[in-house]
Amino acid sequence: MVYVLISIVASLVFYGIIFNKIDSGRCFRFEYIIKTIIIYLLIIVLFLIIFVQIILNFQYFVVLCFIAILVLVFFHMKYTIQRFYDLNLSGWYIWILNMPIISIFVSFYLYFKKGSAEINIYDKAIDYKKLFKGKHLIDIYDNMFFIDNIEYRYEQYLGKYTINISSYEDENFFTKYLINKYPVKQTHISKAIEITKEEYFEMINNLNLIIIKKSFYINIKELEIFIRKEDFKYSIILRKDNKITNEILEKYNIPGLFLEDEVYFYYRKIKKDDLLVWIKNFA
Repeated sequence: MVYVLISIVASLVFYGIIFNKIDSGRCFRFEYIIKTIIIYLLIIVLFLIIFVQIILNFQYFVVLCFIAILVLVFFHMKYTIQRFYDLNLSGWYIWILNMPIISIFVSFYLYFKKGSAEINIYDKAIDYKKLFKGKHLIDIYDNMFFIDNIEYRYEQYLGKYTINISSYEDENFFTKYLINKYPVKQTHISKAIEITKEEYFEMINNLNLIIIKKSFYINIKELEIFIRKEDFKYSIILRKDNKITNEILEKYNIPGLFLEDEVYFYYRKIKKDDLLVWIKNFA
């Protein structure tokens, strides 16, 4: 009984370490099938190499092969956790795969159950900074925003924004714009600049900043969209409650296979080149 408890605790600690190394993001069904099959084939090849080396008494690369197998096991666990995420389930369900017989049914479930198309809590957007390389982006959070990976703190009160800039920070196009245009309250550690809500959005327009909301949604002109990687291609998703009309959709000529449900418009199976062309034309 003690050994059983120790093994359970050890496995929970092990999975906790794995979870700490795996971020959010979904592994969709087709992608999961392809990736895991490749991993299984590579593991088989590595075990064959180990077997041959032992038979020939040539064991210099045995340790390296075992390390490679452990790396592949880690990636298999990562994709399995993200496959649970695709099904809108906690990644801790991976622990069930340790149970005999039950694990067989769970594995079939992972391979054959189709994930939901809508955005769930585990979804992750693509790296917009790479997509919009060469452009300036503002990634907005509740009390901070990032411009070109530089963090700026701000406060909202009575329709005004107070933006704080470190006195030790080198000036850039953004800080020069604020300092030259608005009054500055100087302290020994920071500069505080107060602007109205209208001036805040005017600043974004004047500097031609692309708006990202919490590294998730991105604003392209009048569209608020979410872009994710899905089964080795890309999907563009728009919420219907953002007053999007058919005329707006036709105007922007979004690529991909069009689908919709009660909440979202979907443009799926977009090739990377088509996505880049669309971004270039409309961003």
